Amino acid sequence: METSGNNIGSRSLFYGWLLFAISALTFAGIFAFLIAMARTPVIQNLFSGSDFVRTALVGHVNLAFVIWFLAFEGALWTLSGSLFLKNGTFSVKMGWAGLMLSAAGTAVIIISTLTGFGRPLFINYIPVLDHPFFYAGLLLIGAGILTTIINNLLTVWKARGEAGAGDFALVRFGLLASSVAALVALACFGLSYYFEAASYGAVDLETLFWGGGHILQFANTMAMVSVWLYMAGLISGSASIRLNYGKAVYAVFLLFVFLAPFSYLLYDITSSMHREFFTRLMEFGLGPSTGVFAAAILAGISADRSRGFIAAFKELPWGKAEFSSLAISMALFLLGGLISAAISGYNTKVPSHYHGAIGGVTMAFMGITYHLIGMLGREVYSKRAARIQPYIYGIGQTLFILGMFWAGSHGVARKTFGSAQHLDSTVKVVSMAVFGIGGLMAISGGVVFVVNAGISLLRGRPATEAAQ
Repeated sequence: METSGNNIGSRSLFYGWLLFAISALTFAGIFAFLIAMARTPVIQNLFSGSDFVRTALVGHVNLAFVIWFLAFEGALWTLSGSLFLKNGTFSVKMGWAGLMLSAAGTAVIIISTLTGFGRPLFINYIPVLDHPFFYAGLLLIGAGILTTIINNLLTVWKARGEAGAGDFALVRFGLLASSVAALVALACFGLSYYFEAASYGAVDLETLFWGGGHILQFANTMAMVSVWLYMAGLISGSASIRLNYGKAVYAVFLLFVFLAPFSYLLYDITSSMHREFFTRLMEFGLGPSTGVFAAAILAGISADRSRGFIAAFKELPWGKAEFSSLAISMALFLLGGLISAAISGYNTKVPSHYHGAIGGVTMAFMGITYHLIGMLGREVYSKRAARIQPYIYGIGQTLFILGMFWAGSHGVARKTFGSAQHLDSTVKVVSMAVFGIGGLMAISGGVVFVVNAGISLLRGRPATEAAQ
């Protein structure tokens, strides 16, 4: 059994992961600002021909869509595996080792980006700077996340049979499933490297990250859904879906996740069939299960509102960050899913789609942060900022997404900057202006979040003195 000291150690570890996640998002926002300006009419001319903009894109994607997600999930795994239970983390030292390795790798990624080490390669899911220093950063992060997942699984195993968090038992199960998906993603990276090196004597980075990158999206989505369930429970006071039904839906997620490694055995990993296998896993494995949870949550929140749609809509707690973040997260994720059906060609429709999905994940993580700060015994620095921040980010991200979709519908290519975008018509200029305005709003919402959450975590009583 863990001592009370280890419970305090678990809380401190949770605090460390949360602070690390927000720090990663801070640097992601800095790089995002440069990128948004590089694609905004008039201002774009200042960046024309700048290699640093492409380097900044590599840093931004890794920080915002890989490290921020995994770091926040590290906080959630620590929370669900220890603080929701009577026992603490299996090994606090092992937990801190995972966090320190991940933080060290992130520092290497940031330094590589700021100094421009290596040529930027726009690889799907995990773009890279082609330099050993950058690759070392990725390996450190991978080692840190692997250590954290193993520690979390051992924590859950030690606490098996423990009832734990009552109505939030499904949230714990979902976060456990998310960590398993992340473990499978790491295994896919390893399998890809092994089969490429064994069969071809060389490693193609696009192939290396293709399978594992897809499975990471399962981990992110399951974590997002778990946060949805948690926030919905806070709002309605009860679970949105019965425990066994919810576990069955998570099991469907995991069914597709566990199919992933078989692709390396069935197909040549350089073949189109291998690539198509993972595309279909995501297509059929993410949307339906997420939709079931979304429908259950919406039904649960509106179950006791019988005065008509408009009256019920007005009665919802729109002034609470947990609820507005939940609603906006679900809307952004749905928007990204709808856009996916209209993707064609190599244009900005593609990033429009995935920015909807990842925007939904980010909004969910931001929204629950305000509650997590309270769990650490700290006051949110500005409750007013916490209330309006989801709307700033949500509206900005929506404009950002729709601007890219509109531009892509008129042939604006993805991964181009400055004059290379060929904004040679009024509609292209206007659509990319909408994109730029939305980008600035979303970044502003991110800045408000980072400043508010960062000050809230850094000031006041230390985590070890937080109320139990």
